[in-house]
Amino acid sequence: MSPKSIVIAVGVLLVMDVAGAAISVSAGLNAGFLEALGPTARLSAPLPMMAAQIVLVFAVTRDRRAVAIPAAALLVVAGVLAFVSGFYDGGYAAELTTGQRAYQVALVTGHLALSVIAAVRLVRLVSGVAPIRRPGSGS
Repeated sequence: MSPKSIVIAVGVLLVMDVAGAAISVSAGLNAGFLEALGPTARLSAPLPMMAAQIVLVFAVTRDRRAVAIPAAALLVVAGVLAFVSGFYDGGYAAELTTGQRAYQVALVTGHLALSVIAAVRLVRLVSGVAPIRRPGSGS
């Protein structure tokens, strides 16, 4: 998978987040658009998570391993946290229609897919690091 895969995955998630917020507002799950992108979001990620993903996707696509490796690791963690947080913030216990629940599942699955793509990028970045050669080691 190329770094382009991560860019596409984050782009799809951001579109889904905005659409999910619109669905939340139109269905009365949240009073306003910003609330639907806040900590009580049920069909979108909160704005800080979206902002972090934008910054991390920029960093993970850099050629500098010192920047890309931590960014890839953080994207892996962020996707898993998006899944786990629903158990603690009441997101999975919220009363949703079947369609809303399906959308929520698709969104969380997208976050987990991003984690997998970022993990593949992380492994490639880490395995591509040349071993450190010490002077006089004969290697």
